[in-house]
Amino acid sequence: MLPRGRTQEALGGWILAAALAAATPAAASSFSIAPIRIEMGSGHARGVLTLRNDGDAPVTVQVDSVAWSQPQGTDQYTATPDLITTPPLFVVAAKSQQIVRVALRRDADATRELAYRLFFAEVPQTADPGLNGLRMSLRIGVPVFVAPATSKAAPALKWQAMITGPGELEIEARNQGTGHQQVAGFELKSASQPQPVRVSDARYVLPGSAVSWKVRLPKGFDPSLPLRIHGQSDQGEISADIVRLGP
Repeated sequence: MLPRGRTQEALGGWILAAALAAATPAAASSFSIAPIRIEMGSGHARGVLTLRNDGDAPVTVQVDSVAWSQPQGTDQYTATPDLITTPPLFVVAAKSQQIVRVALRRDADATRELAYRLFFAEVPQTADPGLNGLRMSLRIGVPVFVAPATSKAAPALKWQAMITGPGELEIEARNQGTGHQQVAGFELKSASQPQPVRVSDARYVLPGSAVSWKVRLPKGFDPSLPLRIHGQSDQGEISADIVRLGP
């Protein structure tokens, strides 16, 4: 069976909105972060981000640094001392911004890219007595990649597929390279179907890891015939034949 699991990832980062009460309408803070990804290396072990509060009220934000891995195809985050952020907790006034600096506290790996995330989470405030509804709290994850010390990080995806049920296929991308690749989406093509099946779920594939997509097949699509994908990623276009596993 291929590894299962999904990330909640969109190209360029992702935002999770966590409900703090169960009623409507909703009130939410509004802040954004740039850049949406940080690249580091042996000679460049620091980064700078700007958080902007576009809302009408001040917002308190806490920054957490985590190591990022993908066991069994699912994103796993572990607290780490490898990254330090300054400041780790701050208040941003309405219509204002805050500079956040991040630094790597360890050496880069010799041969493989390291992956981390910085999570910027709004610290919940006491609800406005006049609010008759739901308050939303934002949490934004920013990927941080550290290039290997002695070579250039380069992904190498191997694609394979397995039939998991009637009209259902699981497509797996296994990264045998030394750097990440973010798959923005792809089309699945077969000689049995004139129109390709489009898959738009964006996923990161970290080095040494594998992620998968569940695909519902249209009527008449024969997955036993040769399959090929064509798509886009942060490394450019993707075109590859798919190795079919199983019966």
